[in-house]
Amino acid sequence: MSKTESPVKDGAEDEREPAGAEEKKKAEDVQPEPDREKTEGGLRARRRVPDKAGLVRATVAVALAGSVATAGLQWHQAHQAAQRDEERRQVRASAAEFGRALLSYDHTKLRDARNRVLALASDDFAKTYDEAFVGGLEGVIAKLKADATATVRTVYLGEIESGTAKAVVVMDSEVHSTAGTRRVLGSYLDMRLARRGGEWKVTDVTSVGSADESMTDPEGRTQTTPEIPAPAKTP
Repeated sequence: MSKTESPVKDGAEDEREPAGAEEKKKAEDVQPEPDREKTEGGLRARRRVPDKAGLVRATVAVALAGSVATAGLQWHQAHQAAQRDEERRQVRASAAEFGRALLSYDHTKLRDARNRVLALASDDFAKTYDEAFVGGLEGVIAKLKADATATVRTVYLGEIESGTAKAVVVMDSEVHSTAGTRRVLGSYLDMRLARRGGEWKVTDVTSVGSADESMTDPEGRTQTTPEIPAPAKTP
């Protein structure tokens, strides 16, 4: 080879990239990874802070729960009040019915009058009343041919608790017999009642006087002393 000839350069060597170019390209292609700890922390923070819609739903849920609880309490109180009112109504009705049965009778149907009283009385009081009725009261009414009617003015209720009750029944009554006519206005029957098998039964009764009482003979003359025994008085 002549000294004047230029050396032949390898084509591959001519096409080779400058030193360091490949490393630079690789560095550009590699993207830095985000800080995982910071990213996860941000997500957790966002999850901890509810959005507006979530707050509204939570508020509505709390309000609904409060409304349901209030409604339940009000219903319970109303139910108890209704039960108390119904109980008082039953006691008042039983006491009034017993007062009418006790002071009303027909001398030709005394057995019916007796049975009405017994049906409204407790077992113990029914036994006591039956002994008094059969032992003397029935004979006196039949002898005088007495017929009686009675009406209830009002019923005062006392304590009602633990299946027992107190009541005072104010009555007006009138008795017609061969001895005359006896009128008793504003008589007071003090009663004790007890619940028996879902019904209120009278366990005791006491006549505690009347506001006005009068007696006239068959001719209409006023008598100072009533001659007809008071059927309201029980042992």
